[in-house]
Amino acid sequence: MSLDGINDATTMAEWFNPYHSESRAKSIQETIQNARIFLYGRNTYQMLYPYWSSMQNNEMGVAEKLNKSKKYVVSNTLAEAAWENTSIVKTDAIQKITELKNETAGNILVQGSTTLVKSLMAAGLVDELKLLIQPHIMGVGGNLFEGMNKALNLIDLQKLENGVILTSYQPVAAKK
Repeated sequence: MSLDGINDATTMAEWFNPYHSESRAKSIQETIQNARIFLYGRNTYQMLYPYWSSMQNNEMGVAEKLNKSKKYVVSNTLAEAAWENTSIVKTDAIQKITELKNETAGNILVQGSTTLVKSLMAAGLVDELKLLIQPHIMGVGGNLFEGMNKALNLIDLQKLENGVILTSYQPVAAKK
């Protein structure tokens, strides 16, 4: 995402692409390789599916993992999920994801999918919020933090090449 929280895929050429580096690529690869299940919102799924499903030679070191792993797409409108090992969650998404979390040994990764991340944060289902922050202020676009009010504990911070920062936060539990 950009420094101001924008993670809109339509503007990635401005806030994401110019900051490519080996260290950022390695970080993304490690995060994907360490995931057991992938969750997507409809828009992110429809953006990633055609690209990654066409890869046959483990391109970028993650294509095989993305294609072979179990994936869930949360959508009320998606009629079909053609990407290998993908199921559609049409109703009771929070309940289904709670069940997945309780049944899964290992990491469940949400890539992009701002609306889904906000819903999971509100439901208390996010254990770690890992953010790649590019040194770019967009000013407009889909913002991960818009409408969110949540305290976070910083658990890791890494400076990558080209001014990119990798942060990991744990949500602070609400006091009762």
